[in-house]
Amino acid sequence: MKILFLTAEPPWPLDQGDKLRNYHLLKALAAEHEVTLATFCTPGEERGSWRKAVALLCRAVYPVPLGRHQMLLNVLLLPHLPVTMAARASFRMAKLLLHLTQEEHFDLAFACQLKMAGYLRHCQVPKRIIDLTDVVSLYWRRMSCFAVSLFQKIWMRFEARRLTFWEKRIAQLADLVLLVSPVEAMEFKKMIPQVQVEVLTNGVDLIYFRQMSQSDRPVLLFYGHLRYPPNADGVFWFCREVFPFIKQSIPEAEFWIAGKDPPKELAKLTILAGVKVLGYVPDLRSYLEQAAVVVVPLRFGAGTRIKILEALASGRSVVSTSLGCEGLDVTSGVHLEIADEPPEFFATIVNLLRNPSRRAALAASGRRLVEEQYCWKAVGKRLLELLR
Repeated sequence: MKILFLTAEPPWPLDQGDKLRNYHLLKALAAEHEVTLATFCTPGEERGSWRKAVALLCRAVYPVPLGRHQMLLNVLLLPHLPVTMAARASFRMAKLLLHLTQEEHFDLAFACQLKMAGYLRHCQVPKRIIDLTDVVSLYWRRMSCFAVSLFQKIWMRFEARRLTFWEKRIAQLADLVLLVSPVEAMEFKKMIPQVQVEVLTNGVDLIYFRQMSQSDRPVLLFYGHLRYPPNADGVFWFCREVFPFIKQSIPEAEFWIAGKDPPKELAKLTILAGVKVLGYVPDLRSYLEQAAVVVVPLRFGAGTRIKILEALASGRSVVSTSLGCEGLDVTSGVHLEIADEPPEFFATIVNLLRNPSRRAALAASGRRLVEEQYCWKAVGKRLLELLR
């Protein structure tokens, strides 16, 4: 089968969740089919190091440069579109896709996320799939509950309504819509009952994230893209409401924050005793090895957290909010611990830090879970079944 695969940015390096997912889905498709990649990239990076990595999987790669200034101008000029779609409006991409599908007779077009789904209009192919991953309108509705001003709340709710409209419209272009969790799939089916929706979970590389021995250091670790609002909000909440009390009980405790693009306000958290803002780390495994507990203190968001799967695969105890682990087939007290209020979060972490045998039990069951349900190999097999 000839497949045209569309992404909003090159699926390499693997330094954030959507790139990880896009890369592993591309890899799974390329194992059995002939795949052509069309992607946006930063101007000047058309032949960057990313291209060599993905060219190993693809018959052909077509990069379309798109800079930040043009993206901002697009948002201003296209107020009828949600920001995520408007920013990536490109006549050049539309023309490329129309030309490719007229000349090469692809069997299938596969668009990754809402950012690229609208381009299916320009793909003259028999079948179309959208991997929405998340219901983005749900994300914005949830985020509006944490707005710091009335203006912010109004804007976020307006964007959520606009996204709902376009999610419904775009879904009608597809023969199949993929979502990352049963929660997202149920939400989408309520919005658009007539659309065929299937769940395709996130996964983890079980060879890269091997099971590690337990760490005796009282180190707590959070990692993720730090400009992503749910991550930044979760870190601030944890530093303000939870970590000071952990520090009182266990004075030697440390909280490490890893991830690219930390905002200036977040970088200032280093003034707090025991808090380290590491920024981007090219290899997370050395930090996971030193951490006793991975924390996921998210209060809003959508989709599922690959960071939880990576932590479980590494044999790390995880403490998450209910929303942080939403959509994953995990049980509190078996695979990880769930806590939503600051006192509960604090008590759970202190108990784990003081109880190595409890951490070891969670580590063993968490690793078994990802081996059985969440390895990328299993996700790829499920994707190929859906195509067939």
